[in-house]
Amino acid sequence: MAAALLPIKPLDGAGGYLRWKESVLLRLQTVGVAHVLSKDPPSGDGISTETAEKWARDDAICRGHILATLSDRLLPDYVRHATSRALWEAVARTYDVDASGASWQEFNQFRFDADEPLLEQIAHAEALGLAGQPSFPDSFPDVVAYSLWLKLPQDVAIPAMAASSDAVISMDLIWKTARIKERVHMESEFKEAVQEDQEENRACWNCGQLGHIARNCRA
Repeated sequence: MAAALLPIKPLDGAGGYLRWKESVLLRLQTVGVAHVLSKDPPSGDGISTETAEKWARDDAICRGHILATLSDRLLPDYVRHATSRALWEAVARTYDVDASGASWQEFNQFRFDADEPLLEQIAHAEALGLAGQPSFPDSFPDVVAYSLWLKLPQDVAIPAMAASSDAVISMDLIWKTARIKERVHMESEFKEAVQEDQEENRACWNCGQLGHIARNCRA
């Protein structure tokens, strides 16, 4: 039984390129034709007709899937490309632009927001940093991890440094420390919620009324 293909939102501009690219690659892998994008077609005197025909069929199927996921606006610009590799590279030339400089600038400008989820912010900052980090010598410390550590809230940054045996900050260490903080925070919130619930549903030993316990009784 053939695997069901997930729907792909047609590409209609730079904003949706990354999701489109990964979705199309998944589909091409699923149907078994992604190899034509990275490998050269068979050639030489020893190539059988069957092998050549299979390659041509795979290439046509691959090209068709790519074209089928382009919007009506973009389709006329790319349908002229005769092979799947030429088509794929043409779309990439337009939208797969190196934005590492912009990512690094955005990473440098990133600041943590106390009102936003901590772990989500770390994931976002790490992605920005890794996408745009400059080249450094191998002996240079992990510049993304160290730069991100400098931005961390103090209740995460200080324990992270304390947990480092050699004063070297890594993303693994940052993640471990942040996850511990979040777990402790969640456990504290849970205990407070349980205590509040118990107080609301327990009769005061002093006055007999609901909604508080004896030590908070004002009777």
